[in-house]
Amino acid sequence: MAEPIRRLPGAVLRNCLLLAVEFGAIWLLRGPGGAWIPVLLAVFVVAAAVPHGTDAEFVARTGVALVAVGLVLLGGAAWDRQVLHDRGREETAVVAQRTAGGDGADGSPALRLRTEAGRELPGTVEEDLPVGARLAVTVDPDGPAWAPGGRPGRPLAQTAGAGALLLLQTVLVGRLSLRRPRR
Repeated sequence: MAEPIRRLPGAVLRNCLLLAVEFGAIWLLRGPGGAWIPVLLAVFVVAAAVPHGTDAEFVARTGVALVAVGLVLLGGAAWDRQVLHDRGREETAVVAQRTAGGDGADGSPALRLRTEAGRELPGTVEEDLPVGARLAVTVDPDGPAWAPGGRPGRPLAQTAGAGALLLLQTVLVGRLSLRRPRR
């Protein structure tokens, strides 16, 4: 009984470190214009390194890292939708520019939008509208989050998914930190 209690501070510290990294990643990825690949890669690497000092093997470390990346994706989506639900302001946006969407193979354009007040919206929308067309959007007046269409509902599915992944991550990191070392 004394051995798991001795390992408990390490388990709590590992979980808190991982939660801090995930929160930072969610904050960096707010809105549709974030640098997704480097941030998610950094979360994956840090999450895979968090079980350092335990007997966690490749599969366990990869599992923790994948859960952490999933938590960042769902948590970010839930945060953006909640912000738009609470503070979003419905505005009209104008298509400012058309570019080739994605790899350009499917022919669908990506549209750069600007609100009628002149604010550039980060990211693109993949719809087929001409330059100058008007589109209804919901914009966070204090941040980068925005979404096409009207004010979204509460993000219940994303929040429940993020909560389930948070619980799974806490159990995984705790289990890896508290188990007996192999001899």
